[in-house]
Amino acid sequence: MLEIIHHIIGLNHFLVASSLLIPIFIIMLSKKVILLKKILFYLLIFNFISFYLTLFVTGTFNYKFHLPLHLCYITEFVILMSFLLKSDRLYPWLVLNSMLGGFVGLVNSNLPFGSSAVEYVHFYLSHFNLVFFTIIIFKLKMHISFNNFLRSIMLNTFLLVQVSLFNNIFNANYWFTLSKPRGVNVAVLFPDWPYYLFMFIGFGLISYSITYILLLGNRLQR
Repeated sequence: MLEIIHHIIGLNHFLVASSLLIPIFIIMLSKKVILLKKILFYLLIFNFISFYLTLFVTGTFNYKFHLPLHLCYITEFVILMSFLLKSDRLYPWLVLNSMLGGFVGLVNSNLPFGSSAVEYVHFYLSHFNLVFFTIIIFKLKMHISFNNFLRSIMLNTFLLVQVSLFNNIFNANYWFTLSKPRGVNVAVLFPDWPYYLFMFIGFGLISYSITYILLLGNRLQR
């Protein structure tokens, strides 16, 4: 069993992700949604400022790897902006992405061996924040319409095209459009390019559908 975990997920990642289940469980039990939103807001600010400040101060920032262009980081940034602007307009798209990205990030990592400490902290805190946001949305009993569902898919399709163009121009690999994720993760079980992309998209649509069904009958409690 340990050999399977080490080969597909990575033992260190498994241990860190498992430890994060404790605060996730505490968040799920809490009924103080306003307090939870404040905590998440400060976690988002800390995560972005500490990550990019450290990269720039140490001179290790690389636009091919560190721009917030992966869908998870785009989603996290827009969550922060939504909190700052006090707007829930993009909440349906954000929770659809967060449900997918948060739990996928806790299941496996795309960080290669030798990544810096700040990259590890940023990775785990970012995906923890997505799970945190998802829990808050479920506590708010937010409703997602079929139009929200379709528009979110269309928006992600648009972003995928733009990121793909960026990757082709600058030889980057955001959204993993040019090669599989680095590091020890379940992508080792997937076929080579471009076939693994279809599997990614398929899993994304399944996650979107599950989240949509779970939130379908709710109404947002303001």
